[in-house]
Amino acid sequence: MAVALGFSLIFSKKFIDVDSDILMYYMLNITLFQIGWAIVQISHLSLIPEISQSHAHSSDLTAIRYTASVCCNMTVYLVTLLILKQNVESQAVGPADFYKFKEIALIITFIGIMSCMLFYCGLLGRYGDGYETLREPEDVNNLNDNNRHFMKSVVMYTVALMYMASRLFTILNLIYIPLYIDERSTTDQTRIDEVRETIATVPLVSYIASFLTSILLKYKNGICNDKMIYAIGTTFGLLSSILIGIGVPTTSDTELYVIAALIGISGSSTMVASLCLTANFVKTNGHGGGMIYSLVTFTDKLISGAVVLLVQNM
Repeated sequence: MAVALGFSLIFSKKFIDVDSDILMYYMLNITLFQIGWAIVQISHLSLIPEISQSHAHSSDLTAIRYTASVCCNMTVYLVTLLILKQNVESQAVGPADFYKFKEIALIITFIGIMSCMLFYCGLLGRYGDGYETLREPEDVNNLNDNNRHFMKSVVMYTVALMYMASRLFTILNLIYIPLYIDERSTTDQTRIDEVRETIATVPLVSYIASFLTSILLKYKNGICNDKMIYAIGTTFGLLSSILIGIGVPTTSDTELYVIAALIGISGSSTMVASLCLTANFVKTNGHGGGMIYSLVTFTDKLISGAVVLLVQNM
């Protein structure tokens, strides 16, 4: 409810002048949305180690969850593409498109509410029968030792760092790819009419690549472990960053779509791998999933916000 209410209110009004009251309005609504989003994300992730039967099952559930998440993102960009292409008078995206984005926000909120209802209907069952308890053998270094708190575990911070790096890469690209596309259009006025469509299609290509990768990752068990998957995803991410650093010609969008695909592959690989490592850490060592995922996601949001603030002030 917090997510639906906060997200709807963010796009509910169009303000002409910006003052302290308007800033407070957006701050409160965004805070409401973010609190609701964090609660949903943490509780949903915590379900994976709770209902998984084994490490392989946990990895499968993580891959399936991420695949569904990518499908949601693709739906957002498809809706955006369809709405922005309606009744086009000016090809440039600007303040005149406020009501289009408001319509997009309301459609997405409605889809989200329906999805939540289906989710809760799917939970009307009992779990536990036939589920094995995953624990490490007893030894002096076992993290399940009652005298050792999970906050003292180096593995915990390593997993949090890996998740944070993956999310940071994905979030920064999500924020700055549309801005980069808009900036490219200013250097070539002859292609400015394609900007409206490209803003939706480039991220969509990234999510399609991410979707296909997440499907393949479901079959990774027995082929390579999560650490190797994370390393491969990092390599794709570095390659996409190098290509962006070299520069993308404004005469064609082909290179831009290739970079978007590399970003999608990297984001999917690193995210699934880091979530699998986190779920296995929770399941194996018996710590509370809520606390672990709270720490991991808090690290992600804190660092991501700080980096965005730093970039904006450079």
